[in-house]
Amino acid sequence: MTNTVERPAATRSRGRWPAVALFLLSPLFGEYLLGNMAFSALPLLPLLALLYGAGSLLIRETARRFGRGSATMLLLGVAYALIEEGLVDQMLFNHDYFAGQAQESDTILTALGIDAWLTLVVVAMHTIWSTYIPITLMEALVPGKATRPWLGPVGTAVTVVIFVAGSVYLGWAVYDETGFVASAGQLIGTSVVVIVLVAAAFLIPRQRVRSDRAAPRLWFAGLVAFAASSLFMLTEALPGWTEVAAAGALVVAFVVVVTRWSRSRDFGFRHRLALVAGGVFTYAWLGLTMEPETGPRSTLDQVGAVLIAGFAIVLVVLAFRATRGDQTRQPDPDRPSSIR
Repeated sequence: MTNTVERPAATRSRGRWPAVALFLLSPLFGEYLLGNMAFSALPLLPLLALLYGAGSLLIRETARRFGRGSATMLLLGVAYALIEEGLVDQMLFNHDYFAGQAQESDTILTALGIDAWLTLVVVAMHTIWSTYIPITLMEALVPGKATRPWLGPVGTAVTVVIFVAGSVYLGWAVYDETGFVASAGQLIGTSVVVIVLVAAAFLIPRQRVRSDRAAPRLWFAGLVAFAASSLFMLTEALPGWTEVAAAGALVVAFVVVVTRWSRSRDFGFRHRLALVAGGVFTYAWLGLTMEPETGPRSTLDQVGAVLIAGFAIVLVVLAFRATRGDQTRQPDPDRPSSIR
C-alpha cells in the first residue's frame, strides 16, 4: 500500500524537474552566459527567473499543451520580448536606460520613439537565447517528454502568478530607479502587437514536408547558425542605419535558409539542436568579452564566465547524446506528416 501511494508522487516529481531546470536555465542563458550579468551576481538568478524562467515555461507549456511546436514558440518568444522590454521595464522607449545611450543611439525611429537597431537586437536575443534555446535544450535532455506538457493545471497557474509577480516587481523597480513611463500610445501599441503575435502563434498552419532534398549535415547547420548569430551581434560596430540594414538582412536570410532546410524530409530535432548549438557558442564567446551591467569584472567573474560557458557547452553535448537513436523519432507538432 505504501509503495502504491508513493510511486505516483515520485513520478510527478520526475516530471517536474525539467520545468524547474528550464525555470533556472532561461535567466542563466539570457543574462549570465551572455555576460550581461557578472558571475558574482549569480545570487540574483532566482529573482531573474521570476520573469525569464516563468516566461519560458509559459511559452513552452502553452505551445505543447495545444500540440504546437517551434514556430509557435518563436512567435510567443517575440511576444515575450515585447512584454518584458516594451511593457515591463520599457527599455525600448527609454533612451536613458543605459548611461550614454541617448548620445550613442543613431537609429531612432522618432514616430515610434524606439531605437531601431536596439529593438531588433533585444527582441532577437530574448526570442532566441532567453527562451527558445533553453527550451530546446531541456526538451532534448528529456526526449521522452519533449512534446508533452511538464506542468498540470496547478503548476501552470502558479507559473502565471510568478510571471505576473515578477513583471510587477521588475516594472516597479525600474520605475523607482528611472522615473520613466512610456506614453499611452507606446504602451497600447505594444500591447496590440503582443496580442497579434500570440494569435498568429496559434493560427499559423503547420508546416508540411514539401521537398525530397537532403537536410544539411548537423555540423554545417550549427556552423551556419554560429556564423549568422555572431555576425548579427557584430553589426553594432557598423555606422548608423547600416547596422539596422545588416542585422535585418541577416535575420531574413537566416529565416529563409532554415525554412528551406526544415522542409526537407529528413530534417529533424537534431538539426534544430545543431542550430541551437551554434547560438550557444555565440553567446559563449560574447560572455567572455562583454562588459557586464554590474560593472567591471573581477578575477572571480572572469573564471565564472568560463565556467558558465563550459556548462552551456556540456549541456549541448549531453543534449546530442540524449537524442541519439529512435527516441527522437516522435511526431513533430509543426510537421504532422514528418518525424521528429
